[in-house]
Amino acid sequence: MTQLELAQCLHLAKTLDLIVSSRMINGVLYVYDAAGQKRPWDSFISDYPIERLKAMIDRLQMRLKTAS
Repeated sequence: MTQLELAQCLHLAKTLDLIVSSRMINGVLYVYDAAGQKRPWDSFISDYPIERLKAMIDRLQMRLKTAS
């Protein structure tokens, strides 16, 4: 994963409220949810690959449009 893809994934995950922050600890990137639970990035991205995050954003945007 490139730095650009990583930044995009982090942004999408934050937009979807899946994570609230990220932090590098001993060379391992961790992401934190709203409850403060940390999870290694590799584990998170295996559950939420970039394609899934993009699809989730698309669905969210469609819901927002229909609600307007």
